[in-house]
Amino acid sequence: MARITTADPKIVAPAVADFLASYPGDLICARQLWYEGLEGHGIASPEMVAAIEAGIAAVPGWVSVGDVRYEKFGAQNSYALKK
Repeated sequence: MARITTADPKIVAPAVADFLASYPGDLICARQLWYEGLEGHGIASPEMVAAIEAGIAAVPGWVSVGDVRYEKFGAQNSYALKK
């Protein structure tokens, strides 16, 4: 996937949906998607995190589950694939 450098929701949302379509897990946070799905480097801006979370929430089946603690990212607002 190409590296996304803009927080424009019209660009971020399709990239998020594409990544989630082949994502093997059922739990994800914006930071994980930033690094693994959008090839982000460093810390994502608050605008980018908001665009990623809006993109995840727009994908059918993904719902917010609140804060989950990750070993790499600490406590993060997360989304789970509703089965």
